[in-house]
Order: sequence, then C-alpha cells, then structure tokens
Amino acid sequence: MKVVVNDANILIDLVKLQLLPHFFGLGWEYHTTSLIFDELYEDQQEAFAPYQDKGVFIVADLDAKELGKVLELQIEKPQLSEQDCSALFYTMKTSGILLSSDKNLRDFAENKKVDVHGHLWIFDVMVAQKCISPTRAAEKLEELINVINPKLRLPDHECKRRIGFWGKAST
Repeated sequence: MKVVVNDANILIDLVKLQLLPHFFGLGWEYHTTSLIFDELYEDQQEAFAPYQDKGVFIVADLDAKELGKVLELQIEKPQLSEQDCSALFYTMKTSGILLSSDKNLRDFAENKKVDVHGHLWIFDVMVAQKCISPTRAAEKLEELINVINPKLRLPDHECKRRIGFWGKAST
C-alpha cells in the first residue's frame, strides 16, 4: 500500500473543495504530522475525524529525537517551516510519497531523492482511478485556482490543458 504524507496546503484545499471522500477513496495509507495537523482550523480538523476514527488517516506525534531530525532539516533549509520539515522527515522515515504544492518544500524534497507530488497529480490520480469524473475534476480544479487558493501558483498551462481535456472527456 502506498504511504502518502500530506502537507497542510493539500489537506486544507481538499477540505475546502469538499473532496475528502474522493481523496480517501484512492486507498492509500494516509499520514501527516501533528505539527501540520495543528495548523488546520478546528472545523478542518473535524472533517478528518471520520478517517482518523477508521484508522485510515494517521496523525503522527514525533518524539524528541525525531524533532531533532526535523530541526536538522530546517537548519539545512531555513526557508522551510518546522511543519514543512516535519512532513519531509516523516516521508523519509516512512519511505512514502510527500504530497505538497509548496515549491520550496518540493524542491528540497527532490534534492533529498524523495518522491513528491502536488495538487495536479492528486487530481490526475482521482480521475484515473475514477474517484471523480473528469467533469468534476475540471470544475474542482477551476474552483481551486480561481476561488479556493488563487495564490497557489499551479502551472497555468498544465491547469488549462487538464481542464480542457477533462471538459471534452465528458461530452
């Protein structure tokens, strides 16, 4: 089973887009750290409660030694927050896939030879696995870039390509 470690930006946007059931429908092993989970508002955290109760979504508490490793990563890349570094550390610990669209974190993770993907990849996989229809994916991607998180700075040409393709796939 694929282990995925989620950064806050992914979790927050999935809640706002009301795509959690579809995301969790992918059948992966879902993780984040308590440092990241604590960044979410209470209502956002509550949206994850059913998945936590089922043991599908794991919020990991890091011990002192692990927090030391997080600090080492942050010293190496001071532009990243403690939360970002906790996601990277935990991904390396679990040999998982890091899910984040934070450019600094993605670049650092790639330099560390960590498999990292972002919002567009998640949409691609949800469509490929038929967790959402292409039409719904196009609508939700447009909502993400225009309403939910316009500062996300996803590659414009890649978004337009997907929206066009998915929109045509439904006709």
